[in-house]
Amino acid sequence: MMPVEAVAAEGKNSLSVRAGIIESVWRPGSIVDVDDAKDAMLAVARISGGTPMPMLSEMTDVEISAAARYEFAQTTGVLAIAVLGSSSVDRVVAAAMSRHTLYPHEFFTSRNAAMTWLADVVKGRA
Repeated sequence: MMPVEAVAAEGKNSLSVRAGIIESVWRPGSIVDVDDAKDAMLAVARISGGTPMPMLSEMTDVEISAAARYEFAQTTGVLAIAVLGSSSVDRVVAAAMSRHTLYPHEFFTSRNAAMTWLADVVKGRA
């Protein structure tokens, strides 16, 4: 049986699965480097059993290196990512991450709007 929770990036990232969606929460104030990104993607693979799933990624007040952004963008472990943030800086970080993604990627300030978007993306793939 797959775990429904995981911790990655030396505790900076907590992941869980709820209602078929991976929820990834980055600790505010974290600085995410490429090793953190790789570890987070390994944790995604563990909790998803290797089957791509939609993801809600909460990244409020998180700094992500260019190498980490590229690593996240290249993952094949997710169907779509809704990035949840609260500021214009969070929006800029999310936009920088979306440049090379291989999956749908959108930024939201509302959890409900993000979850609705993820549900619509998944329905569109069915």
